[in-house]
Amino acid sequence: MGRAYIQNIIVVLFSISLLSACVKDKPTVPDVPATQPVSTHKLYIACEGSLSNGNSSLYLYNYASQTEHGNIYEASNGGAKLGDVLQSITRIGSRLFLCINNSDKIVVLDTASHKQVGTISITKPRYILRISDDKAYVSTLFSNKVYIINPQTMQVTGSIAMPYQNPEAMLLRNGKAYICQWDTACGNVYTVDISTDKLLQTIPINSRAPHGMAVDKGNNLWILSGNVHKGKRAAFTVLKPDDEVLKTMYFADKVDAIKPVCNNAKDAVYFIEVDYSGGTANNGVYKINTTDNTLPQTALIPAQSFQYFWALGIEPNTGNIYIGDPKGFIQKGSVQVYTTDGKQQRSFSVGVGPGNFYFD
Repeated sequence: MGRAYIQNIIVVLFSISLLSACVKDKPTVPDVPATQPVSTHKLYIACEGSLSNGNSSLYLYNYASQTEHGNIYEASNGGAKLGDVLQSITRIGSRLFLCINNSDKIVVLDTASHKQVGTISITKPRYILRISDDKAYVSTLFSNKVYIINPQTMQVTGSIAMPYQNPEAMLLRNGKAYICQWDTACGNVYTVDISTDKLLQTIPINSRAPHGMAVDKGNNLWILSGNVHKGKRAAFTVLKPDDEVLKTMYFADKVDAIKPVCNNAKDAVYFIEVDYSGGTANNGVYKINTTDNTLPQTALIPAQSFQYFWALGIEPNTGNIYIGDPKGFIQKGSVQVYTTDGKQQRSFSVGVGPGNFYFD
């Protein structure tokens, strides 16, 4: 079961929490190819929407001028709807590729006009990894396939059969594609030869259901794993550049940790811990230095009662921390911006369920 599909549970728990408290109105960074454009100071915000309601949206924020733009897809495409669950955003050349998970498609936009230039039909697409200007990998939910697409022709050109279900996070390291599979039976990370699209290595880790990755300044690979809802304890496993396990750090039982991302210096990893029931323990944004051997016990940015976070990103210029608050997926969400030491700078409203950031 993918994280987008936890939304039904989240909505119920969050609604109950709100009613009981009488409160109102209060789920990996690839190598950057040299051919990609320089920063335009744009932050694209993938707002998932609420599952099965077809109300996902794409928001835009200029972090240099601190100006907000509303639902830019609808505004640029005659009021058309994106679809159901906008999972992720990837730029390849002059196009944005948007994985619309529950609508079984990738929507392709021109970056200048934000007009749709095509679609690619793939069942339950999750994330896209750029391999080159004419090849990319697409991870999927409820299958064992990673699809291969040509971003220029917007066609599916092949697929890679994986050993388990739910290929999830992907990134490039040492000239290979590393792929996580968010399957409770899976205790490995896999590498793929990007020239032949064949499986290369099976790398055992000391936990199950890997789903998130980040690479630090020492080229060590941080793998976040676990599925608390299915009884698989969360853990960070760190692989050295030669793919040997450097260390494994287990979270406390029942702690749900998601969405790891390195800071700009790549000497620290940020991640989210989530309590969907509205409690404050193990709920917020946490930071671990890459030299640490124990997990942090205190949140850098704690979530408040009846709040949890769903998106996490680091601004390229300043290192400021961006957090998406989905507000239970039952109303418009917000994005909050914090300094590197956890002081809030500003907040702005976005669509329902902000779940992923793409800094351009």
